[in-house]
Amino acid sequence: MKKLFFALFFTATLMANAQLCTPDTTIKVPGFYPSQLADGAVGTPYNQTVMILSFKDTSAIVGGSKQKVTIDSLKLTKVIGLPTGMGYVCYEPRCIYLPSAVRCIKLNGTPNQAGLFPLKFAVTAYAKLNGFFPVAQPDTIKNFSLLITGTSDVATIQSMDQLAVFPNPVKDVLHVAHRSGKQPQIMSLTGTLITASWEQENGLWSANTSAIPSGVYAVKVAGVNRIWIKE
Repeated sequence: MKKLFFALFFTATLMANAQLCTPDTTIKVPGFYPSQLADGAVGTPYNQTVMILSFKDTSAIVGGSKQKVTIDSLKLTKVIGLPTGMGYVCYEPRCIYLPSAVRCIKLNGTPNQAGLFPLKFAVTAYAKLNGFFPVAQPDTIKNFSLLITGTSDVATIQSMDQLAVFPNPVKDVLHVAHRSGKQPQIMSLTGTLITASWEQENGLWSANTSAIPSGVYAVKVAGVNRIWIKE
């Protein structure tokens, strides 16, 4: 009776979880999607769906040499680097994803620390060499970062004592608002000054960033820094 109850409970849980995530069936290229995670804010509940289409093959070291192997399944072992207050939910038993269809992961929780958090999805690919010999190949997906702003970062143009930077991420024109009246500076995360041509109108500074390579940068005004992302 206990086994039957557990089986029914487990099945109901899987069905409930499946309803919380609708995979994007238009995804045809293996990988993790979307390419850019939504920003979050301290103290605000965060919910982001990540779609996975498992790779069908990979390279593994077998007998001291690299060989191509066919993947049977991909197991997510951990999401590394999430801010405190956040976690993740798998929608597949034991976080195992098959290469046959798009599946989901949910990043959720209420972050309680601000900053830019590079994320790593630690996975293990279970594969077969020559279609027969089992191989387990660990890997790490590193192309994600999550920006969590503090409560003071949610400044409006009407309240510019704090530094407001928008949009974020930015494709072309970056806007910076601050009542100090000082011209902003764009810096790389290593502290290198990035040249930009600024225009100012009514306390709002604007710069065209089309010549700046994609990446993560900081804007500095009057000793205040804000992180922003160039697409």
